[in-house]
Amino acid sequence: MKNFLPNNSFINDAKSAKFQPTVVIQILIFIVILIATSFAQAIPIGIVMIAQIFTSSDFDVKNPDSIQNAINKVISSRTTLVAELITTVVISFLVIIYCRCIEKRNFRSMGFVKKRAVPQYLIGIIIGFAMFSACVLICVLTNSLEYKGIIVQGNVLFIVLFFIGFLFQGMEEEVLMRGYLMPSLSNKIPIVAAILLNSVLFSMLHLANDGITALAFINLILYGIFISVYVIRTNSLWGACAIHSVWNFVQGNFYGIFVSGMDTKTSVFRFTPVDNGELFNGGDFGLEGGLAVTFVLILSTALTLLLTGNKKSEENT
Repeated sequence: MKNFLPNNSFINDAKSAKFQPTVVIQILIFIVILIATSFAQAIPIGIVMIAQIFTSSDFDVKNPDSIQNAINKVISSRTTLVAELITTVVISFLVIIYCRCIEKRNFRSMGFVKKRAVPQYLIGIIIGFAMFSACVLICVLTNSLEYKGIIVQGNVLFIVLFFIGFLFQGMEEEVLMRGYLMPSLSNKIPIVAAILLNSVLFSMLHLANDGITALAFINLILYGIFISVYVIRTNSLWGACAIHSVWNFVQGNFYGIFVSGMDTKTSVFRFTPVDNGELFNGGDFGLEGGLAVTFVLILSTALTLLLTGNKKSEENT
């Protein structure tokens, strides 16, 4: 790992931050930012949900039961799920504001590099699709996942909306964890430690998800490690945003598999887990809780470490 980061402008630029708190203080700030931005995101989501409730055919102001039924339907509706995904742009925006105004970091230190941004993103889309497809293939070959056919039918509009939503959601998690937290931590601890710490915190953010298991928790750490290494080796956040977004989208809305315990309800295909194949298919959590994902993430990380990476510093944004 001695030559892990030769001339890496992405991480080196973060060292010019005007505000560099200790690791403990940085983690506390991270928690505060997470809570504050989540509350900010809840405002537009709440507006969308209220609008749905009052326009619901089940809503009757004189009937408390009908009101509760309308609320229950709205909470689990596809429109609400899409709104939750799209409004993650609020979190991305506020995290960027914090990095710019408080830590005084430039955009390049967050991984927003102009040079090769579009190719990086397009390559990330391909990698994200290929990685999760490999997980599905492993599960099919081990008879732990069963193909149920094409179910897209009249759901094309929502599939498009989910794709847009996941573009925002994948970017938000990468901005928060790999654009802000990891480079900031690297100012006080070695980069390998920053990778491990941000990956563990990333996994902890999913502890409340339905169906979480010990293996799912480990896999989420492995995903954090892989994507952190990818960000550093490519010297950019763009590809990681694309990988994360497409990984989640194809998982739920292409293959019809739970996304970290969440059912998106709309997909092109439908694959269902076989009851005795939980070790590979992850059970109720989805493939991220199984050994197929473990294998793909370990292999992907190893291959990424073998990349030459960028030897020259990227241009300023």
